Amino acid sequence: MLPPAPSNGMGTAGLVLGILAAVVFCLWPLAIVLGILGVIFGVIGRRKARRGEATNPGQALAGIICGAVGIALGIGMLVFLIVVPDDSGNGGSSDGDGFSTSLVGEQL
Repeated sequence: MLPPAPSNGMGTAGLVLGILAAVVFCLWPLAIVLGILGVIFGVIGRRKARRGEATNPGQALAGIICGAVGIALGIGMLVFLIVVPDDSGNGGSSDGDGFSTSLVGEQL
């Protein structure tokens, strides 16, 4: 009788979700969720590989790494969107189309 085939689904799922999280970091809420799921599935896949139930510990580790990178990029994008000032406000003299009209010339 043959032993059961290894269950490599968790490590592979972690890798795919981690890569997706790193690629779609501009959609920061989605990237953070996908990154968290990639890390979770990667950790589960590593545990299965350690117990001998799976044969892809490298894929699971790559899922953890890519998921963490996706989380970091998503949080970085969120911080960038919060920190960068919005130019649509009328903090100075602006005519509303994004061009400043505060240049003062010398009068004769």
